[in-house]
Amino acid sequence: MLIIPIQNKPDWRRPPLMCFALIAINLLVFVLYQGRDEARWQQAEDYYFSSQLPDLEEQRFLVYVNEVRPEWRTQVDAQGEEFVYRELLWNPEFHQWLLPQLRAEGETEWLAQREQFAELRDRLSSIALGLVPAEPGVAGLFGHMFLHGSWDHLIGNMVFLLLFGLSVELALGGLWFAGLYLLGGLAAAGLHMAVEAGSPVPMVGASGAVSAIMGMFVAIYGVRRLRFFYTVGFMFGEFSAPALLVLPLWLAKEIFGYFYGDAGIAYWAHTGGLLAGFAATLLLLSRRPPLEQMPVEEETSTPQSRALARIDRFQEEGKLLEAADAAGLAIRQYPQSLPLIERAIELTTAAPESEAFHRANLALFALADNAEIDGRALAAGYHRYLQQTEKPRALTARACLLLARRAARDKNWGWLEELLRRLQNQRVEHPLLPKLGMALVGHYRRLGDESRAREALQMFPGVEVSGQQ
Repeated sequence: MLIIPIQNKPDWRRPPLMCFALIAINLLVFVLYQGRDEARWQQAEDYYFSSQLPDLEEQRFLVYVNEVRPEWRTQVDAQGEEFVYRELLWNPEFHQWLLPQLRAEGETEWLAQREQFAELRDRLSSIALGLVPAEPGVAGLFGHMFLHGSWDHLIGNMVFLLLFGLSVELALGGLWFAGLYLLGGLAAAGLHMAVEAGSPVPMVGASGAVSAIMGMFVAIYGVRRLRFFYTVGFMFGEFSAPALLVLPLWLAKEIFGYFYGDAGIAYWAHTGGLLAGFAATLLLLSRRPPLEQMPVEEETSTPQSRALARIDRFQEEGKLLEAADAAGLAIRQYPQSLPLIERAIELTTAAPESEAFHRANLALFALADNAEIDGRALAAGYHRYLQQTEKPRALTARACLLLARRAARDKNWGWLEELLRRLQNQRVEHPLLPKLGMALVGHYRRLGDESRAREALQMFPGVEVSGQQ
């Protein structure tokens, strides 16, 4: 899930210099410092395999597996030396387990070689400046927020830093912006260490500090209504809401990701940064007002936009019944306005058996003949409507015919079949039905699915006759 503001526009008379400086620092660290990691690792690997360590440590690693990591036996058997040497080179737990034994056994030469290898390996950026919960240090607490695991990781974080940093720095000023950025990164590190206590895996990335900037953004704009772009899986769109509303959505996304997402992402660091940025900014704004908020792009004034603005005012004042009445009146005046129709549906969803709810959805279905309306929005509205009401009165014969014709035009065959079956159950007779049925039959025959084609032929007599000619 992704939710980002799309309404703000930057004021280039006061460019966000600190935001640009942070982006430049992250880029330079990645290119000039982390870019040398491959050479560092090659040096460490060359030393390891030129020393006596491979011969000395292979059997000792199997002892470590038996005593400490018996769950790894399957991987040792399946992957063999590839798994063994990967762990010998990278696993800090094995390193910490081995050193006391070598000291106790008096293996001075082995110990010296192992420590020399570890010194070379630990020059890698993720180990030298990454945050290791098992061994946190000042370098890791600050350094991790300027390191990244890949170009994708870096670019993603910098895009978000720019999107939110533009308005946050304008409101707080460059010094407060940078200070709260660092504070958010430290808070992110603190929560990550609390949740992952004892983990030897280093955490890198500016995501926690960038999440703090997102929390600052919410605190600055508060209940002010903004437009946001969202993606959920393959679905995407826009919505208008108070900025404060997206905070629980972002938090829910991180908590969901922790339980069901990629195990390699530090979700609790994001959560810690988000909450710290929000709380710290609220505290700051309670002591002094924002310097300036980023101007919000004004839409060209049209009757429809003025009607939306009137509905928005009612909502902001908590007058939801008045807002719903205004939306109902607006869609009667502007029946081709999808934003007004969607707002009317949103405001009446709480009463799915009300006449206003069915009228609003009927207005949506009436847009099926409008080629400028996205067919995916119509299909989504249709299925949402069926989920929300037990008696779909808006799905009249005329509405279903319009939607079926649109489904055929958009080649949304599953939706078309569903609508044709609904029309069959309503015992509707219309000259358009055989043509729509034949389109569905042709689709299944092109797929080679003759049984589905025969089922479609049996739905309407006209289809059956046409199909045999």
